[in-house]
Formats: sequence, structure tokens, C-alpha cells
Amino acid sequence: MHPSLAIENFRRRPPHRGGPLSFQLQPGEVMGVIGPHSSGKGQLLTCLAGDWKPRGCQLLVRGKPFSEVRSLVTYVPPTPGIFPEMNCLEFLRFFAESYRVPIHYRPYLIWESLQVVGLLAQSQARLARLSLVDRYRLSLARALVSHPAVMVVQGVLDKVERDMVSDFVQILQRIRQSGVSLVVSALSLGPLLELCSHLCVLVTDRPLVCGQKEALLPQLVHLKMMQLQFLSGFSQAIRLLEKSPGVFHLSVSTVTHNLVRFLFDGQHRPFEQLLSELQTQGCSIVSVAEDHSFLGRWNP
Repeated sequence: MHPSLAIENFRRRPPHRGGPLSFQLQPGEVMGVIGPHSSGKGQLLTCLAGDWKPRGCQLLVRGKPFSEVRSLVTYVPPTPGIFPEMNCLEFLRFFAESYRVPIHYRPYLIWESLQVVGLLAQSQARLARLSLVDRYRLSLARALVSHPAVMVVQGVLDKVERDMVSDFVQILQRIRQSGVSLVVSALSLGPLLELCSHLCVLVTDRPLVCGQKEALLPQLVHLKMMQLQFLSGFSQAIRLLEKSPGVFHLSVSTVTHNLVRFLFDGQHRPFEQLLSELQTQGCSIVSVAEDHSFLGRWNP
């Protein structure tokens, strides 16, 4: 049996480096794509949605070139789009027709999509009156109504209110259990940990890890999102950090001009050794903090 999704030789646009990236998903498997802002997650998901493809990249859905089976892949953007004058049923009927879903199959798929996302009781509600959370639910229902093989979900878990994230993870679990393969992007691992069978961690420099979740978790233990604030020697510190092994996705605060944030991989050396090297080179460090949001609720 062919995998639901297979991508080979994917490379991000500059300034992103590293690669190529390749992976496969079987029916019901979920790839979680995580990484800081501007790490190239959107490029990967845009490619999987069929809106852009790097030269030399191959994208197959159920063993066929993407161009031949475009309707088997649906995309959920980070901002939900609606027609405010419609109600939920009219909205889904419109897209079922656009996706050329067989007429006799449409009522069942629309009903099932509304049930999966928890909007069945609001099927007659005007979209203009829906809350933002319910608009995201409807966006997932719209992507589900065509009975896709693959659903690409970009940034939704980062957009909904924190206390609603677990509800949306449960919705994605139900979609996965129906046999749909999912690719879901997020800024942190926490929301995706229980959902995903596969993980891909991206930074500007390169894809850090990509593969089955269980095999990758021992490597993720060593990753930390760190933040350093300097009293003096800031320029020297940046030059050292840019060349330092195990330091990825370096970003400098444009507000304070003495604060730097980066992803640190402790497999290369202890973090204390990096701090000692900076201090030896005359860099005066005011504060050191770990941003736990990268790993979310997961505590290795």
C-alpha cells in the first residue's frame, strides 16, 4: 500500500539552509512540524498544500504525483476565511460542491464534519456571528468535507486561546482516527506530543530532527530555547554565538539591543561551558533564562 503522503528532496528558500528533507506518512499518521518564528515551517506546509514546490522536490499522494490528485489534500490556514452572509450548512455545501463531492454523499460528509468539530448544534448559525474559536472549528470542517487523504493544518494551535488548545487537539485526534494523515505546525512541542506519530524540528540553519516521534524524543531532551541578556560585550557575544556548535536560530531583540535568544542543543557540550566561554571573552552576562514554551508542557 502506498503511503498517504511522501515528500522527497524538499529544501527551503534562503536564508534557510540545510536539507534536503524527506518523509512519508501512512493513513492516520501525524507529522508535527515545530520551530521558532521564521524557521521555515510555513514554506514546508505551503509546499505540502500545493501552492509552491522547490526545484527537484517530489510530492506524492497515495503514490501519485500531487498534480494528479490535488483534491485529496486540504489546507487549513492560520486565519480562518468565511462568507459572513452564509450559515454553517450553506458554507460547507458551497465547498462540497467546489470539491466536486458526489451529490448523494454530501449530506453525510457535511453532517459528519460538523459533528467532528463540535458545530452540529450551530449548523444554522450565521458565520458573521460565530466566535473566532468556532470559525477555526468551521475551517477544519471545511477541510474535512471533501473526505481528504491528507490535511495540512498551519498554525491553528498557536492562534486559538490557550485553554482551547486541548479541545482542538481532540478534534485533530478524531480526524486522524478516521484515517486522514495530518501535517500540523506549531511553535512548541507541548500541544503536539500526544497527537503526533512523527516530528520535524526546523530552525533557520537546518532541519534539526525529522522522523518517528519515539525515536526522536531522546534527542529532544537536549534542546533548550535560551535567552541571554548582556551588560557589555554584546557584539562580541553575537560573533561567538554565530560560530558556536549547538547554537541555532539566533535572534536579537530590536528593543533592548542587549538581549539574544537561540535554540541550544546540549548534545554538543554543556550549556555552562558556553557561558564560561562567553565570559572568558569579556562578555558580561546580566541574566540567563530558559523559555519553556518551546517544549510546552512536556517535561523530559
